[in-house]
Amino acid sequence: MDNFIHVRNLDELKQAVGNEQHYWLLKHSSTCPISAGAWKEYSEYASLHPQQVFLYLVVQEDKQLSTAMEEITGIRHESPQLFHFASEQVDWHASHNKIKNEAMKEFIA
Repeated sequence: MDNFIHVRNLDELKQAVGNEQHYWLLKHSSTCPISAGAWKEYSEYASLHPQQVFLYLVVQEDKQLSTAMEEITGIRHESPQLFHFASEQVDWHASHNKIKNEAMKEFIA
């Protein structure tokens, strides 16, 4: 999927976002079973919405960006954690078992 992008640092995040006003970002843990479930939900939603932008970082590999997201958003770090950005501001977020395809659909509706 062209709209599903791994970002590893702030420069890659800025490049991936470009001029997009709306995008999603998932903080994913490669060792957590709850995060594996969130990944499945996120991927499923992304596959059905090719016009939207879906970014992700892996907290174990992309620690600086993961930490920076707490500073950028003002939202305490959790993993997994999903953000939706509109005009460079978080307008929706969820963590753990609340990351669901259906919740994303309801938010965008």
